[in-house]
Amino acid sequence: MMGKSQLNDIIEGEIQTIAFGGEGILRYRGFVVFVPFTAIGDKITCRLIEIKKSFAKGELVSIERASPQRTQPLCPYFGTCGGCQIQHLNDQAQLNYKQHAVLDALKRIGHISLPPPKIIPAQLKWAYRRHITLHMRPTENGFEMGYIGVDNRSLITIQTCPIFNSPDDAIVKQLREFIHTLPNPGRQEGRVTILKNQKDRYILSFQFSSLQGLQNRLFQSALQNYPAFVGILVYSPQEQWQFGDPYCEQKVEGLLFRFTPQAFVQNHPEQSANIYRQICSVTAHQTGKQILDLYCGFGITSLLLARQGHQVTGMEFNPEAIKFAQENSQLNHLKQAQFIQGDVEKILPKWLKGHEKPHLILVNPPRTGLSKGVIHTLLQANPNEIIYVSCMPSTLARDLAFFYAKDYEIQQCVIYDMFPQTAHVETFIYLKRKKKNITVQSLLRGD
Repeated sequence: MMGKSQLNDIIEGEIQTIAFGGEGILRYRGFVVFVPFTAIGDKITCRLIEIKKSFAKGELVSIERASPQRTQPLCPYFGTCGGCQIQHLNDQAQLNYKQHAVLDALKRIGHISLPPPKIIPAQLKWAYRRHITLHMRPTENGFEMGYIGVDNRSLITIQTCPIFNSPDDAIVKQLREFIHTLPNPGRQEGRVTILKNQKDRYILSFQFSSLQGLQNRLFQSALQNYPAFVGILVYSPQEQWQFGDPYCEQKVEGLLFRFTPQAFVQNHPEQSANIYRQICSVTAHQTGKQILDLYCGFGITSLLLARQGHQVTGMEFNPEAIKFAQENSQLNHLKQAQFIQGDVEKILPKWLKGHEKPHLILVNPPRTGLSKGVIHTLLQANPNEIIYVSCMPSTLARDLAFFYAKDYEIQQCVIYDMFPQTAHVETFIYLKRKKKNITVQSLLRGD
């Protein structure tokens, strides 16, 4: 227990560091207290709202002395909306936090110590997101929509989202007007993704458990009533409707890519392009290498590497993404890239048995990182080089520990501020297998 402290006790202290996730850490009577929306150097008063055996959580009551790392948040919903965690930190403080988050995870979880790696700041820090997803809940007149609040329950209705669009952009207001007209006899919930197609034009993707009771004519008429809507997808596990043109086009390093909201796309165009260039720089002076691109999405990295003259095989579970990867291969006349749909853990071992050993394997997994099965298969494949792109420092560090144990070393580590104003961070890791010292004894053994 935390001494004699109890729930709702008011305590004071100074924030010493920021934990991954954006919460400030205050030490009170030898106990760690996590307090969101605080900055290093803040002297604060907080209320204890949760007490565990090894830590507690606090709710900020007041700031007695503000840290110089603070700035005024731009978003009116900051502090109640759960989307952003560190808008109150100035630009340099945000970068420092993200660099520390990666280094701390590598050392604490992966037992890997590195000098402070290079961090690439984003030039575009507001209105940068390519897409957002809003939750939809039933009301008396159709649906209401918004972000989930910091309490993980409340629906925070918004008029705009500063990291997605400008205050004078009416897309959110128009979308709210439209969903109020949708019938909802089953009182079901849903989600809607807004994807930027081009300036002031958007593609909408609605997801429901069932389309029963919804009227497809209303979605069709929305395209006439709201010119900013250029395409609409409506789908459930059983069926899908399509209206207008739901396809988005994106140019990356001179190649053209087509996709819909059903295929994952990185949210920050500027920073994702920087990462693609970093990947291509590793292979720029090589030719004709066998490369595996795991979790390849709709084929951006695969096709950029194929253009360099490499034989690339992309693997991805999402059938829609693979369909677009194959189309994008034809669109850009790059036959050196092949794409396979399926669970990477299942299809990777089969592919490796029938093909030449890959020289380089690129992985860009979801936040959960690589499964033990995939790691085991990668280590058996024993490629000379591995590129790991991660959006989660903890799972990245966990996975790298396995590669370190099998004689891989980090050649490059670059951190990208892919998600300004939020606690998330993207990390590029380039691993290379150590060269074994050749001795007379090893030659005699046939090593």
